[in-house]
Amino acid sequence: MFAAHIHLARPANTLTTEEWNRLASVIPERLAFFIEKNEITPEEYLETKGQDYRNTPFLQVYGHDGEPCPVCGEPLCRIVIGGRSSVYCPVCQK
Repeated sequence: MFAAHIHLARPANTLTTEEWNRLASVIPERLAFFIEKNEITPEEYLETKGQDYRNTPFLQVYGHDGEPCPVCGEPLCRIVIGGRSSVYCPVCQK
């Protein structure tokens, strides 16, 4: 949602066609990025019992509450949606 510049709490039925298109183009891009970053052999996965199979170091906003946004520098904000913690930029994600 950060890469698509869409606020996390926006109901899906309120997204414009432009926002849907932006989201649709960002999803495969982000998936490809994280697949590449998480590349691990089956032997490595089994050796560490999956503990080294993490993508959190590559997340741009999740877990960075209060830190500056990597795009605009505004402090990132944490909210809870559906009982889950999320972090967003109040300037970039409207």
